[in-house]
Formats: sequence, structure tokens, C-alpha cells
Amino acid sequence: MCENRPTFITEAQVEELLTWPAVYEASEQALQSICEKRTSDSQPSAKQPPRPFVELERRNGLAFSMLGYIENYRMQSVDQGKVFDTLAHKIVTAFTKNGQLAKPLPVIIATVFLFDTMTGQLKTIVEGNGVTAWRTAGSCMVGTKYLYFDRNEKCKSDKVLGILGCGVQGRIHAIGISTMFPISEIHLWNRSVAKAAELKKELESLAGTFKSKHVKIFIHENVRDCVKTADIIVTATQSTSPILFEDMVKENVHINAVGASKDHHSEIDLKLYRNSKLYVDSWTGGKTELKSLDCPIEAEVGEIITKSKALTQNQRTIFHSLGMAVTDAVVAQIAETLYLKKKSTF
Repeated sequence: MCENRPTFITEAQVEELLTWPAVYEASEQALQSICEKRTSDSQPSAKQPPRPFVELERRNGLAFSMLGYIENYRMQSVDQGKVFDTLAHKIVTAFTKNGQLAKPLPVIIATVFLFDTMTGQLKTIVEGNGVTAWRTAGSCMVGTKYLYFDRNEKCKSDKVLGILGCGVQGRIHAIGISTMFPISEIHLWNRSVAKAAELKKELESLAGTFKSKHVKIFIHENVRDCVKTADIIVTATQSTSPILFEDMVKENVHINAVGASKDHHSEIDLKLYRNSKLYVDSWTGGKTELKSLDCPIEAEVGEIITKSKALTQNQRTIFHSLGMAVTDAVVAQIAETLYLKKKSTF
């Protein structure tokens, strides 16, 4: 038996340890790592198989796992001198009746396991709901930088952000994007206006930490009004039918699609997909989880970062953040590294 017990990092500790610059940097490394075409010896590399699912029909439950290995990557904002390699396995369960329990639990519960890459021994267990939220926003921030800001080099003034869905993902994307990019206005829509009002209040309290300190925040009762002036849109609902249509959005808009419906692409109308350029975090995820979407995939974002593919200019773009094991791995690695640094000072 292993004598050393693994380190355990709670959700509260994850929230205290993670920072947006670190998550952005780690996500950028992860998105590069899964590109098959290597453009530099210093480029990180990774392996991650498709995720298997198990359904528990009688329990209204679902479980899946995400295993990934990433090596030769750097996170200057975490440890300037270190070259990281990380082996991680995230287990996710989704039980729809958890909210109805006498002591309610989250519907989705994630846990990330980090292993020693020399021995295979389990090192650290990280409660993973926060990791999942931050890494999804991190990937979308990288997508927004390379797919929107890089094709609008001459226009980097304050931008308008539209958030469709004010739950966990809508919230974290609003905070992350506003922290890292110059956002002058945030427009919120949610089926429950009260939920949008709750997020507006929180964003107002955080405005001092945002890139644009005097950001204005608006709530809308319909999607059209929410997105009509938006330069950047996040779709973060569980809608099973389209809520976002081509005639609602600007010509040069960028959309981060992170909705959690079963087929991943039901929030956005097919005509809008076909009249935009579609990018994904990984070809494997795109071909598997967007196989029912009748729209060609342009490239992985990592291929744009490494310049192995060119970015189309002056065109609507959609980035599908389907979720990757290696982005979970690098964000959990941030938490572990900073946790151990902090612990060593006491």
C-alpha cells in the first residue's frame, strides 16, 4: 500500500487559488498541445482519448470520464522556471434529482485526480466543479482573443458582451471575459429575470477588478435585445431548440457556444452556423460531439494559435468549447502547484 495519502483540494480552495491570467495561459497551452501538426519543439503535446459515458436510467443519472496527459508546457504566471507535465483523470456525474434531495447537491459533480507522471501514484484529488467552470471560460477567452480580437487588429476599443444564460457558465464567462478584455457593456438574458438580476448585482460588485472599471450592465427580457449590439456573445443555456438567429447578430460577431444541451449545438440556428466560420477546441471532440451538426468545422483554435492554419478575416466566428481532459489537467495543476506553494510557507 502507498503510505502517502493524496492531497485534497476543496472547491473553496480552488476558487481562492485560481487567477484569470494563470487560467488563460494554461488554457492556451492546452489548446496548442492537441494539434497534430507541430510547429516548434517547444510546443506542448498531449494525449486524450474520447470520453466514455455510462447511463443510469433508473437513477436518472449519467457518468463519464475524461483522461488526459499533457507534457512540455509552461505556466510563467504560476512557476517561471518549471516545465510541467500532467496526468489527470476527471470523473463527472450528473444526477437530475440531486436538487430535490433533503440536503440538495449539485446536479453535476466533478472530481479531478492528478497522478505522479514518473510513478503513476495518485498525488492529488481536486474537487472539480470549479475547475470545469474556469477551464471552460479559459478556453473561450483564448478563442475570443485569437478568433475575434486578432481579426480586428484595428479596432481594439471597448467591446460589448452578450450573455445568454446566467447560470454557472454564464456567470464565470462574464467575469473572466470582463477581467481579461476591455468590455464596456455587459448585456444579460436569462429565462428567469431574477437570475439575471442576481448576476448583475454580483458583476457590479466586481467591476473594480475588470479591465474596464466603469462597465455598464443591462438586463433584457428577450434574446434579440440582449445581443443586437454585442461584439462577443456567450451562449450558456440548456435550450433544446435555437434561441440565437442570424438576423439578431452583428456581421462581425464572435460567439462562444458552451451550452449543455444533449447535442451541444441546439442553441444556435443552423443558418447562423452556415454563415459563420466554426472552430472547436479539438477535432476529436468536434467530430464526435458535433457529428449531427450539418456545418463544416474550420479548424481547432490551437491550429490558429500555432499558425498552422490561417484565420479568416472579417467573418462571423463561432467557437465550440466542448471540453477537453487536458484543459481540466492544466487548471487542476495550477490549483495543486499554488496550494503546495502556499502550504510550504506555513
